[in-house]
Amino acid sequence: MKKKIIIIISVVLVLLVVVAGIGGYYAYRIFMVPNINADPNSANYKYLYVEPQDSWEDVLNKLQTNGWVLSVEDLQTCIKYMEPEAPKCGKYDIEPNVDNRSFVNRLAYGMSNDVNVSLKMTRYTPWVARNLSRQLAIDSASIADVLLADTLLQKFGLDKESSLALFVRFDSTAKWCISARDVEKMVVDARNRFWTPERMQLAERTGLSIKDIHILASIVEEETNDYNDRRMVAGVYLNRLKKRMPLQACPTARYASGDFTLNRVLKKHTQIDSPYNTYKYAGLPPGPIRIPGAKAIDAVLNFEQHKYLFFCAKADFSGTHNYATTYAEHSRNARAYQKALDKRLKEQKAKK
Repeated sequence: MKKKIIIIISVVLVLLVVVAGIGGYYAYRIFMVPNINADPNSANYKYLYVEPQDSWEDVLNKLQTNGWVLSVEDLQTCIKYMEPEAPKCGKYDIEPNVDNRSFVNRLAYGMSNDVNVSLKMTRYTPWVARNLSRQLAIDSASIADVLLADTLLQKFGLDKESSLALFVRFDSTAKWCISARDVEKMVVDARNRFWTPERMQLAERTGLSIKDIHILASIVEEETNDYNDRRMVAGVYLNRLKKRMPLQACPTARYASGDFTLNRVLKKHTQIDSPYNTYKYAGLPPGPIRIPGAKAIDAVLNFEQHKYLFFCAKADFSGTHNYATTYAEHSRNARAYQKALDKRLKEQKAKK
């Protein structure tokens, strides 16, 4: 009898060990075995974007659609047992061979990665909102609402017409799921970082407001790519403003036309009735014609003091200009450039 009891106990213990082993292996497989982006021969990351309203089912569908999960059933079981909170919105950089438990915890606690956010050359504030929304989870309308809000613009002496003067170009990082207010803060912080006390001091030398410096820099930037030439051009425009002469800036006529591919501004373009057309209206236009880069703004802040009132592209097509104090001298420069341009066009046609 005693022997039978010992045998029974031994069998039970063996069974318990076997069951425990099977259960342990099952738990290990469900929670610990690499299942997401499981590829031992690859070092490539997968980038998962979880939308604000995504559920775990949505996440599973994205993983399955992209082929980033070995066993959907194991991941579903892991989620069932862990009972996590809903996945948090964000961009997640998934390294190779991530186990289910680590993956679920990462999304449940919102341990997302940053995205690169850039504000480049843009011509209208709604375009700023659109471009930023393409880099973030937030819609462009929500961004536009905060960037065009009177309370924000008035802090910087701006209105909706001049709102583009709020922006400086920047490259930054942020969470993919930031709010519209976070975007506003990013924009304002970039502006405040740019307008250092040193730049503010130089701004006083121009006699212009910060808004007007942005406007003038946006024009100067389109006249030439050469920094020293930009300083000269800025000096011409400032001289014209002091004398209340029309700026007659080709970039403003191009902007007024709405055709930003326009290479040559013709007489018909200078007759366009737009407050941005400085051939038709004196002074600076009501707002920037683009977001100028730092070098263009710095060229205005460090403008070259001289007496020139005119400039014309050089006949050598270097992208820089000849300068003149009188219209007669300017006309000679313009004829020389036109002659060289006609010759180049003739040569190009002959080659065809």
